[in-house]
Amino acid sequence: MKQSEIRFLPLSLPKFEHKQKVLDEFNPDTEFYFWGEEYITVRDRSIPFHAPMPLQPVHPELVDYVKTHFPFSGIVLMKLIRANRDVKPHVDDNYLDFDGPKKDFNTITKEFRDHQLDTEPCGYRMIIEGDRKSLYLTDGAPEVVDGKLTYGEITKHISTEVPESTDCFALKSYGSMHGVKKTENDDNRLLLFVVGWLDEERHRELIKHSYERYKEYAVVF
Repeated sequence: MKQSEIRFLPLSLPKFEHKQKVLDEFNPDTEFYFWGEEYITVRDRSIPFHAPMPLQPVHPELVDYVKTHFPFSGIVLMKLIRANRDVKPHVDDNYLDFDGPKKDFNTITKEFRDHQLDTEPCGYRMIIEGDRKSLYLTDGAPEVVDGKLTYGEITKHISTEVPESTDCFALKSYGSMHGVKKTENDDNRLLLFVVGWLDEERHRELIKHSYERYKEYAVVF
């Protein structure tokens, strides 16, 4: 098995002890497709994703946890996201010259995109609150054709689970379709989303150790 074939993997990291404080202080300032979002890093949609971005003075305990436990040498995007409805299958890709169907995606430099592809699964997540089994994976990843996203046929859904022993998981970003089936009354679901420049050695060691510990939860294809 290649590391890049891992599409979902719980991470062998300590539990985050300040979830309620983050829930209480969550202040979404942007509506983005399915989500209400609060940006912890500064977000500038006019420039490609590449450089690490300044951190805003919010959620200090969460920021400290990420700096301590997530193997990033520089954070490009960190945000809290909440969806109070079903999230249709989608990918977390960024493109060199496509800024999204509503012109509200950041593009990305080739150097940073290549780094992400070389370190898959490169998307770090933490579940602050919500159903730990509502995320699912599918096939049918899109391509950009004539400036539009064209999706492939979806033929399978694969359920995931974040075990209670951790709050964190890694998700493949490029070409990995995923969605959320909202659980009834799961209205406070909140997720942390982080991408950036990874310390590749620390990242690979964490993925290796996590796979050994959580192999039965991993999704590989």
